[in-house]
Amino acid sequence: MSKLSSQDTQASFSQRLLSYFGLAGIFFALSFTTIYFVHYYFSEGQLNIPDALLSAPVIISLLLLLSLYFLADGLRLYSVIRAMGFRIPFLYIMKLVFINIFVSNVTPLATGGGVVQVYFMKQKGMPIGEATAATSIRTILAALILFILTPIIILAEPSMFQIFSHGKLLYGITAFSCMYLAVFWIILFRIRLIKRWMFLGLLLLSHLKIISKLRFRSLYLKVSQETDRFSAGFKRYFRGNPGWVVLSIVMTTLFLLLLFSFSVVLIRALGYEVPILTVLAFQVVVTFFMYFAPTPGAAGVAEGGYGLLFAQMVHKHDITLLTLSWRFLTIYVGVAVGIMIVYREIFSRKKVADHA
Repeated sequence: MSKLSSQDTQASFSQRLLSYFGLAGIFFALSFTTIYFVHYYFSEGQLNIPDALLSAPVIISLLLLLSLYFLADGLRLYSVIRAMGFRIPFLYIMKLVFINIFVSNVTPLATGGGVVQVYFMKQKGMPIGEATAATSIRTILAALILFILTPIIILAEPSMFQIFSHGKLLYGITAFSCMYLAVFWIILFRIRLIKRWMFLGLLLLSHLKIISKLRFRSLYLKVSQETDRFSAGFKRYFRGNPGWVVLSIVMTTLFLLLLFSFSVVLIRALGYEVPILTVLAFQVVVTFFMYFAPTPGAAGVAEGGYGLLFAQMVHKHDITLLTLSWRFLTIYVGVAVGIMIVYREIFSRKKVADHA
């Protein structure tokens, strides 16, 4: 019976993975539509591809940067998992990196990537609650850096970010950053409060006859157990090996720096001598606002915001190429690799199911 249940679960998960291919079509459609908009309105239909961008030194630099970028992405999750006292092979983690890039970029608000990673981490023996804690810590570390830096950057350079420097918007950004920190504090020190909210939510569903009383009890016990594991995962991380904790923070910082460095290399290859810190500051702000985009993978918001900001530092005929190259290197390559891995995963699961 348990074998049949396991097969049904795997089949259901494979079907869910398959549905992400349809969402990928929406993601690419939104992305390329916005790039066309950037090309038409910001570049006024002009497109220039300089020979310098296709030169061997630039291509080698971008390929090296791309490799380090993916490697740092894997190492930041691997370090968190090791700090929590678990061991998952690094090559398996790298597979999860590309699956996460694919799924998170085709689901609204990037909600799917972590869920899928948790499923695969569970296959390696990591409890759901603690696997969820690991992916959450990985995300929180990056978000904290962005949420702290963005208000500082906008306040320090209001002339460069006039569109964002409006008082109310800036206060909103600061307030949201503080709220994010508050949620982080609740997760760490007020887990009973979260369990109480969950209990009340399930109780309401029971009163509305959406779930039975028996289902309410079993759901609450399961959710409560995983919530305790989730909280324990955070505590294990902070009480874990200091070396792995420090490495996870270093790798997160390096990951973001590498992510932002693509624009530095591209802008220099296009022949502009823009200060590196200015380019990095623009990237921090763009990435910050991508967190709030409701579209899959921030499609539309990312390209439009990037084109709007970077149009201040490059000529019109270069903005389309710059935007497309940036999205291609930071997202499209990873999504394409993720699609191949997910397709292979579905195919291998189907093969196992057929032979069962």
